[in-house]
Amino acid sequence: MSLDINGWIDGITASVVVIFGIIFGLFFIYRSKKTNAKLLAYLGLANMLAGLMFLGVFIDFLFVVFTNENIVNTRGIVALISYIWFAPVIITAMYIGAELLTPNKKKYIVLIFLVISIFFEIVIFVNPLGSFNFNPIPPTPPSENLIDYNVNLMTLAGILMGIMLVTVLIFLGFGFLYKGFQSSGVLRKNFLLLSVGSICFCIFGLLEGLTEPGIMVIIVRIGYLSSFWFMYFGL
Repeated sequence: MSLDINGWIDGITASVVVIFGIIFGLFFIYRSKKTNAKLLAYLGLANMLAGLMFLGVFIDFLFVVFTNENIVNTRGIVALISYIWFAPVIITAMYIGAELLTPNKKKYIVLIFLVISIFFEIVIFVNPLGSFNFNPIPPTPPSENLIDYNVNLMTLAGILMGIMLVTVLIFLGFGFLYKGFQSSGVLRKNFLLLSVGSICFCIFGLLEGLTEPGIMVIIVRIGYLSSFWFMYFGL
């Protein structure tokens, strides 16, 4: 096996995010049942979906480990099996935020994001190679690196993704922050934790798309996973 150090870092950290994303998600759902906190179940679902956003790197890593070859990236399949989970994560996150911040307008908010999400999914499936940047296809030399990809921010898919991330940052991140300043005691602490979690999710999610495989990936992915624990303690 000829993976270089950056390939190992990329593959191992992606594996950690996928596996622990699922484990944490199931734990949150379990805690939801034990405590009768319905929103924890939605947070658990969001956590699992967020973990699956690294499925492409994880599968490519397994291919290299067990076959010494990268996965065949036909029509950008490695990116597709990762980014198909992005829209469901955003919808679930917006549902949690709307339930806590504007419950009377929850249906409208979720419906708007459902429409945008469906449009996003159609765009990336219709033109996957035009929606993502691959560096390169396949890696050169083969099996030394994993397939590196991220959304091309200058395309329709990138613009839609940017709109959704910025909206989550403003509505959840700053919305919870505002609620925290309006509250006191335990309620203030909870809203501030929710705010930190939402902001971390957006910032580290964006950095993931901009960071090349290397040491920085470790910090970005730890921050990405930790965002859900901030939200867990907030809820």
